[in-house]
Amino acid sequence: MHEKKAVKEGDFVLPGDYLGVIEEFLPGEGVIEENGELYATMPGKVKINSEKMEISIEPATDTPPIPKVGDILLAKVVDVKPQVAIVEILRIEGRMDYRDLATSKLAGIHVSQAKNGFVEDMSKEFKIGDIVRAKVLSAEKSPIQLTTREPSLGVIFALCSRCRTPLVRKGNQLICPACGSVETRKISSMYRKIRV
Repeated sequence: MHEKKAVKEGDFVLPGDYLGVIEEFLPGEGVIEENGELYATMPGKVKINSEKMEISIEPATDTPPIPKVGDILLAKVVDVKPQVAIVEILRIEGRMDYRDLATSKLAGIHVSQAKNGFVEDMSKEFKIGDIVRAKVLSAEKSPIQLTTREPSLGVIFALCSRCRTPLVRKGNQLICPACGSVETRKISSMYRKIRV
């Protein structure tokens, strides 16, 4: 049986490490109580709140980001079907950590959520390889459901379908400066204003 020594604020602990007794502290985040004794459930630094008499663990690693309803995502179109555009989530806007998401990276934009008004053909709104800015509508089930109906949402970067040159916005159309091809998309008001 190993000796149970008291921990101090800032000590690094691992799951299962002894932290103290219930008479001393209440268990906070990352702490469980077993038979009156407190143990760490995750690796991290000990935090002691003297006012609440609570001991908790500050995680050693951040949890990977999980998209929530209302989050703005940057995503790359990987498939376009008549009723839906399938995108791969690149990152959550406003989060500077470029860590992998804790959920599936695939999401969908249904034809009814592409833009305000009737959409006849999703391939006129999105093309494979486009980078889109979209808002999370539903994150409970997979794939995550997105919308691009707002003016700031939609395609923020696109390449020419013919020659793969980055397209330039002229009004409501995208023009290829190399071959002159004219293309339509659900264009975001932020087109080419966001670094991807």
